[in-house]
Amino acid sequence: MADKEGKEVKVNLSFTSGNLFLYGAIVDAVSGLLWAILAAAGSSEGAYRASGFFQGFFFTVLGALVLYGLSLIVQRKQ
Repeated sequence: MADKEGKEVKVNLSFTSGNLFLYGAIVDAVSGLLWAILAAAGSSEGAYRASGFFQGFFFTVLGALVLYGLSLIVQRKQ
């Protein structure tokens, strides 16, 4: 077998705190919607399914808006 030499790659990433809050809001929205859908799909009764969905959706919107607001505040301060 032939030996393969590995290449060394350096990656420099830099994020501002505003960008991190913005990306956090996007991740929060996606994961919260997934939580809401799975909570609704995992229960057996109709009202319980709806309450699980709206609970997940509420925390999705709340968390995403808070993180997005923080990103706007940080970007204005810079």
